[in-house]
Amino acid sequence: MLVGELVTRDVVHVRETSALDAAVRVLAEHRVSALPVVDGEGRVVGILSEADVLRLHLSGDPRSHLRPVVDEPPEPWPATVGEVMTPEPVVAHEGSDVAEVAHVLADTGWKSLPVVDGNHLLIGMVSRSDVIRELSTRDADIWLRVVRDLGQLDRPGWTVSVARGVVTVRGVRAGRDARLAAAVAATAPGVRGVLVRPDDTPPEG
Repeated sequence: MLVGELVTRDVVHVRETSALDAAVRVLAEHRVSALPVVDGEGRVVGILSEADVLRLHLSGDPRSHLRPVVDEPPEPWPATVGEVMTPEPVVAHEGSDVAEVAHVLADTGWKSLPVVDGNHLLIGMVSRSDVIRELSTRDADIWLRVVRDLGQLDRPGWTVSVARGVVTVRGVRAGRDARLAAAVAATAPGVRGVLVRPDDTPPEG
């Protein structure tokens, strides 16, 4: 599956010069974990995440530490998003493989990535929850999609079964047909793996 098939479009975003206080309210009100930061042309130049905000100095509660309040001037709170954001973030493209993006999100702990086009213009966001939602697709729905897609290839001898997200295609000639069946089946939403069981016909290609 490609990122373009599950990207969330028309996402809220901010500019480097946007007020940080306003951006924090946007994070809270929209219940998102990160906001893409764009320039005047709409190109992604950074990302403001919940983690970026949490790294800022927060006044401690003396009740938790059993200590008196110290009369010291607080550290200044940044005024703009540009002072806090992570610049030049990792991005995904519509043609990126969802499997690769899922590994990036898992390995880094990030909750989402901006999705951009060839000119680095913001298209939307892809998140861990987007991927999880696809992985929750029922076997019956996967089967219907794969059967429909393979049916367009006019291979009446092919049969499809799905178990726990893994698609098995049987009755396929080894070689080019087997590669074609695997490639088509893998594009269906929710597919976790593809097995092709060729018949005994001499291979093609």
